Amino acid sequence: MAKQALEKDRDAIIAARVPSTLKELIKRFVIKDTHMNESDFLRDAVREKIKREAPDLYKQVFVQGEGQ
Repeated sequence: MAKQALEKDRDAIIAARVPSTLKELIKRFVIKDTHMNESDFLRDAVREKIKREAPDLYKQVFVQGEGQ
């Protein structure tokens, strides 16, 4: 329980404007895919982009953080 509270304290909000057509596309994809909601989809998309385009940076943040 304490771990969940700590992780929640680390959350940050990032707001972004997207065209309504892109929002609709994301909404349709979420319905077809396994994401719980649009926020879950966007977190996953950002994580995948960083993992693909900056693997060293991804490993510094996510892989090292998993062992702690």
